[in-house]
Amino acid sequence: MKNNPNELKLIYVLKVGYNSRNQGIYEFIFSKDTTNVDFEKWGWDKIPACDNADPPTKEYIDAVYSLKTDSFDLFCLHEAVDREYMHGYYNIHCLAYEVEKEDAENYASYDAIFDQLENKSEKLSEDDTLLVFHYGNTLKEVESLLYGRDIILKNNEFIQSKNIEISN
Repeated sequence: MKNNPNELKLIYVLKVGYNSRNQGIYEFIFSKDTTNVDFEKWGWDKIPACDNADPPTKEYIDAVYSLKTDSFDLFCLHEAVDREYMHGYYNIHCLAYEVEKEDAENYASYDAIFDQLENKSEKLSEDDTLLVFHYGNTLKEVESLLYGRDIILKNNEFIQSKNIEISN
């Protein structure tokens, strides 16, 4: 049975690590019920989130989609050394955000982005915006954000379009 992309809500972004090709490996964990959480069992109420905030257990998970990419790096809330994971649950902080690459071409710095937002002088292009994932984002919203970076959902994996093999 196929899941409805508007029903599935993001509850955890897990940075698994990096592979030998220096690709970041992430798991986007979704549930149909964002209020059904066992925050004490998972350590979401402990500071720091780093070494305390575990992913939900399988009975609370409705879908997991993996992503391998070298196009960007995400800082995930479970890595935070200064806050608890519940800050993500309450949308005080996001579950994951893109870390700016200093050497990237055609990529605006944080300062330039904030200057544009402050001055409202011009609209930010997709290349200038950082990826940000919040608790409760629907699968459709996550797909849309990643699609802006040429990443599509195929089966249970987000795949960079440049890595898709076309068979004849």
